[in-house]
Amino acid sequence: MTQSAALSPPGELQALVDILDDALLLLAGHDMVRESPTSAETIPPALFEQCIDLCRHVERREAEPIRTIHHLSCSGGTLLVKCLAAMPNVMVLNEVDPLSTMQFDPEKPHFSPTDFLALVRQGDNKASDSLLIDLFVQNLETLRLALASRGKRLLLRDHSHSHFLMDIDIAGRPSVLNVIADHFSTRSILTVRNPLDSFLSLETLGWKNFSPFTFDEYCIRYAYFLDAHQGLPIYRYEDFVSDPQTLMQQMCAALHLPYSPVFAETFDVFRFSGDSGRSGKTISHRARRSCNDGFLEDAKASLPYRSLLDRLGYEPFP
Repeated sequence: MTQSAALSPPGELQALVDILDDALLLLAGHDMVRESPTSAETIPPALFEQCIDLCRHVERREAEPIRTIHHLSCSGGTLLVKCLAAMPNVMVLNEVDPLSTMQFDPEKPHFSPTDFLALVRQGDNKASDSLLIDLFVQNLETLRLALASRGKRLLLRDHSHSHFLMDIDIAGRPSVLNVIADHFSTRSILTVRNPLDSFLSLETLGWKNFSPFTFDEYCIRYAYFLDAHQGLPIYRYEDFVSDPQTLMQQMCAALHLPYSPVFAETFDVFRFSGDSGRSGKTISHRARRSCNDGFLEDAKASLPYRSLLDRLGYEPFP
């Protein structure tokens, strides 16, 4: 997918152009300045400081994108995000979705003194999506500029479960990527796992947030998720655990992040919500969760599953 480009406000760019024009005129007349000492008094002392400040401000806006990573729950996403968090000067904003209703219960509001969007919903349980998005974008811009001024890079992990694996109108609301790409330059990737394995993990954890909770329905929703992120580079969890260094290099390149090979020794120091799988300090393959033979036979006959296998390049039932 072509990455979005965030443009600075026209007024800000015009101010930069005007200051640069003034600076060039002054530089062009530098001989006259030396011949007439009094003319130096007419040069605004802060002119070049203003020019430099504006250049720095525009550079921060234009050059520093927001990186995003997208995957469904139980697909190895927390491990991948920990590894990316171990790269130099990266800050992760974990499991983000400003329109998620998973923690929203108007009858029994949760204590959330630092969650501004949750507080808005408590005050007005009919707060519009557009208001919530505006508040989210403003906070994201503040964070992005603050990090850029310190030489740090922002990586946002989407909580796709809130959108694609809930009993809501999937097509009736924008994805997190839509929201961010409408306002910022982005560098984004998609990670996947064999749908059979992620579904079995979802079932084991009891995360049955959509109905009917069947494997076919899960595969249909998985396809919606892929459609919503069409064009993004796709990386398979299974390939990553087979060759972590190569896949992490590729993901860092796609996200325009610096790469450090020591991530394999340091990733486990990071603590993020969503670490619901069989966690550990070693990156390795895990055995498939147990299931009955009847389920496997049904899965083999599932047309939505076969379609996903073809789409993602998985071998059918190796």
